[in-house]
Amino acid sequence: MPRMYRFTLTLAASLALAATACQRTEDTPKPKSAAPTAARAAFDATLTVADNSGTVRFDATVDSADTKTRLEQALLAAYGPGRASGAIGVDAAARPARWLGGLAAFLPAFADTTGASLRFEGDAIVLNGTLDVERRRALRAAAEQAFPGARLEGLFVLPEATAGGADARPIAPQQLEKALNTLPVAFEAGRGNVSDDSLALVAQAADAIRRAPAGTKLRIVGPVVATADAGNDVFLSKQRAEALKVQLILNGVNPAAIETRGWGEGDAGAGDAPGAEPAAAPAPPPGGAPMRFELVR
Repeated sequence: MPRMYRFTLTLAASLALAATACQRTEDTPKPKSAAPTAARAAFDATLTVADNSGTVRFDATVDSADTKTRLEQALLAAYGPGRASGAIGVDAAARPARWLGGLAAFLPAFADTTGASLRFEGDAIVLNGTLDVERRRALRAAAEQAFPGARLEGLFVLPEATAGGADARPIAPQQLEKALNTLPVAFEAGRGNVSDDSLALVAQAADAIRRAPAGTKLRIVGPVVATADAGNDVFLSKQRAEALKVQLILNGVNPAAIETRGWGEGDAGAGDAPGAEPAAAPAPPPGGAPMRFELVR
């Protein structure tokens, strides 16, 4: 009997505790569910295709496996097996690729273009590289047909003389110098390349230079950003001046009409005299210096 008595007490106590727990559960407000994890910020699907002397590389991030398959099929149809290589990532946060529908129609027009690259992002398509005006015009026409409503940027923006409605009026050299120095041409951070966003400005500059009197010559002095390495600052300044000259030539400017200089080159005084020891270029100003055009003649 004692053992049964203890069991009965234990069972009764358990039932009482359970009832109390149920009552507390009913009386106690339920905690609010935790806030859902914030969704990742959406971004535009992207694709870059670059052809360097016939070697084609691509890189993309798209929204789904189906989009990836369709993109692979378009690249294969344009370049054939083995010619193009790269990576295509799938990320659910990517927005649908607006450019996908026209890609199969456009890529064959670009597939035989060397020394050029394309970047697709959202409704923008950027063309870059070393292309003459005629090739750019052909690619723009193909892009307009394949991607109606897309923003065509970079080298897709043609000089006015080739896009129709050009201003053929001559421009005086002094007026040209002043106008060129108002153009906010930008360069890639830490690199010598002209920014994609500035290629249209370069086309405008080229159009103005072509309207200058025969024999007009300009000097481009590259911009400089002062860092702890003054020698590299001047080197990068020269690179940027050269890159801008290349883009102007691609837009139809006579190479003989442009010379280039890095910031501070030729400004050291006695070091320029024949037989004199080269003098160190002056240190760039702490705030850097913008690119400038100088009228040589």
